[in-house]
Amino acid sequence: MTWFALAAAAGSAVLLCLITVVQILYMESLRLRSRDLPALQFFKETLEPRIGVEAEKGVLAFSLIKHTVLLLLGLCFMAVRFGNTTTPWQSFFEATLFAWLTMLLATYVLAQMLYRKTSGHWLLPLTPVLRLCALAVRPLTAILGFFQSLVELSAPGPESHEAGPSGPIEALISAGEEEGIIEKDDRKLIESVVAFGDKTVREVMTPRPKIVAIDASRSLEDLRELVIHEQFSRIPVFEQSIDHIIGFIHVRDMFELDEADRQGRLVRELVRPIRFVPETKPVNDLLREMQEAGAHMAIVVDEYGNVAGLATMEDMVEEILGEIHDEHEPERDVHEEPEGRFVVAGSLDLDRLHDLIGFRPAEDTESTTIGGLVTEWLGHVPHAGETVERDGIRIEVLAGDELKVEQVRVSKIAPEAMSQHP
Repeated sequence: MTWFALAAAAGSAVLLCLITVVQILYMESLRLRSRDLPALQFFKETLEPRIGVEAEKGVLAFSLIKHTVLLLLGLCFMAVRFGNTTTPWQSFFEATLFAWLTMLLATYVLAQMLYRKTSGHWLLPLTPVLRLCALAVRPLTAILGFFQSLVELSAPGPESHEAGPSGPIEALISAGEEEGIIEKDDRKLIESVVAFGDKTVREVMTPRPKIVAIDASRSLEDLRELVIHEQFSRIPVFEQSIDHIIGFIHVRDMFELDEADRQGRLVRELVRPIRFVPETKPVNDLLREMQEAGAHMAIVVDEYGNVAGLATMEDMVEEILGEIHDEHEPERDVHEEPEGRFVVAGSLDLDRLHDLIGFRPAEDTESTTIGGLVTEWLGHVPHAGETVERDGIRIEVLAGDELKVEQVRVSKIAPEAMSQHP
């Protein structure tokens, strides 16, 4: 009996090592940035199709098999030790110790070594065994899937989650991070890409008051001075008013002319055509169209045909990667103060505000900046010194004029403070 149990323990250890290697291969195949190892490449191209279990189900199936083999290994060592004349407690302790050491050697040393140092071709003859193991635990995986469905049915309704696909995708990202499938550094980028797909051009454009443009009737010398002052390579060109933009000028066209050739020439002579897009256009559609056309900027118009803003390739890339600080750009107007307060520009994007203090406004707001939000809340353009407390934050207007809010101080407020300011 003892020799039989010992042989069963040895076989279980070998099987444990084999199953662990396959589990590692399945998990690595799901990673966004998996290691470029020969074993993994062979697994994706040859072994996985022959086993016949897709990656997500394979991770679960071989994890169940691994735990089953671990249990079998422990029972075998228990049988070996209880066959001796030692006391039951001593036998239990020794069996647990031997099982733990064997598990450590098989799963953390040998399995990792086989995964990293071999091509994986040695697994090919074992494919029928692996396929049989996966089929054997299929009822268990089906039961687990059933219980998971029950959990999802008993979960809070959609009203407790964010609207749209972001809620489920966020759950998938979190699960992938916990399982090691998604690296922590990838999480923010994935979330930015997901949020990017839900945005419209209005949310990422440079608003009309901040557009730097030039009249078509101005001279190239005037354009040169504007370029030196603003440090832009592409500048919209209008006739009479900003609502009548006729194109844009690339400063390279101007600087390719000799100084003598620039004398007496007007901006309109170097105008290039520009595209116009509605402010409700999805950002990902505009990005794709601009990439196909090789364009770098577009004029955004509202429903009445008036210019609402300017969308550039840089604006859209920043929505995914974050702020791109140009060496010629001034420092952003965000200053941190003690006790979690921030002094920010009124033009600060609400997504950036969320990064600072974790605040998101109600979904029915039409504002995209903190200055627009405080104006919307108060129902008028506030003057310096006005304060509003709402939705867990406090906004104090520091500077502005009759048209817009220039600067505010924002901070989160405690729930007890909110109860005193209904």
